[in-house]
Amino acid sequence: MAKLNKRQIIILVLMVVFVLYGAYEYFIASSAKKSADNTKSDTVEINSFVTGLTNELAKDSAAGVDSYIISRAEAEWKSNPFMEKSSYQEYSANEGAAGGKASAVKIIYSGYVDAGKKKMAVINGVEYGLGEQLELAGYFLKNITSSKVVIFNKNTGSEVSIPIQE
Repeated sequence: MAKLNKRQIIILVLMVVFVLYGAYEYFIASSAKKSADNTKSDTVEINSFVTGLTNELAKDSAAGVDSYIISRAEAEWKSNPFMEKSSYQEYSANEGAAGGKASAVKIIYSGYVDAGKKKMAVINGVEYGLGEQLELAGYFLKNITSSKVVIFNKNTGSEVSIPIQE
């Protein structure tokens, strides 16, 4: 075994002292504490703690804002924010028909992603890149910006600029 330097000797001595202290606390001091414990005083302390906690919780009832949040969370949602693509398209078609716009095409630009050279737009719940054809027949995505998209209608030759709806 190599010769230990001063620092290593100090660390070993401290370790031995702590191990001996731990053994003393575990074997000798714990048996002395067990005999000195009074279980009746522990029961009284626990009961007083539980009573105090119960009283404090009873005082802190739901405030006005909390009651409003709870009532809103329990209320039925008008529309599901987690719709799948097909469900969203069906929903938007029904909304357009209900609003009296059954003949007009309803296009909703709801998201923008800029990943370096590639820009993507979320239109009617579907992601499209520049130049891609929309699910609506005859419509192509011509330009994408963070504030609007330009959609080209191949059938009529017209362009429609649609602002983002947040």
